[in-house]
Amino acid sequence: MGSVYKTLKDDSARRDAISLHDRSILVEAGAGSGKTAVMAGRIAIMLAEGIPPRAIAAVTFTELAASELLSRVRQLVTDISAGHIADELRVALRDGLSQAQRDNLAAASAALDEITCSTIHGFCQRLIKPYPAEADIDPGASVMDRNQAELTFLEIVDGWLRERLSGDEDGLLAEMVLHSPRETVALMHKIAESLRRRRALKAPPVSPLD
Repeated sequence: MGSVYKTLKDDSARRDAISLHDRSILVEAGAGSGKTAVMAGRIAIMLAEGIPPRAIAAVTFTELAASELLSRVRQLVTDISAGHIADELRVALRDGLSQAQRDNLAAASAALDEITCSTIHGFCQRLIKPYPAEADIDPGASVMDRNQAELTFLEIVDGWLRERLSGDEDGLLAEMVLHSPRETVALMHKIAESLRRRRALKAPPVSPLD
């Protein structure tokens, strides 16, 4: 048995957000209200109308959200092509799909990987990566997620610490490590993280230690 679509109070707004592609639309809603479904439905309908996948950009806050959104679009396209219209699309496809729309989806289904679906960082990198010299970036640069960035930063700080402590020079840092190695390393991590988040931070002037 097919599922029965339950009419929602905001059906008109959902229909506009999914179907109207000639204007900018702002969608504001609480968590779990279906914003991702609307966004995926909007992309699916754009594909059905003949907009090529390579002409669509979907920008999200996280790589996980981008992956989930693209997966949702794939599922919608597969379902529609098989004649199954998901609930989130019924509001915009009350009369089903035309043959032209079915043909467009069939053509688009083989090129869904051409949709740009990423974070704002990934989107910007995609724009400037072909022009590393003009953008003054490493041609091999890639976007890290937050966890990768945190680990890499700590590795850099620890490498700096090892370099500072590998010589024969005495100093306050060496004395601190000898006295309390774990606490000192944790303190260096905290200081480095503060400097990372506040690049313009400067220490106040102090008098030399006795």
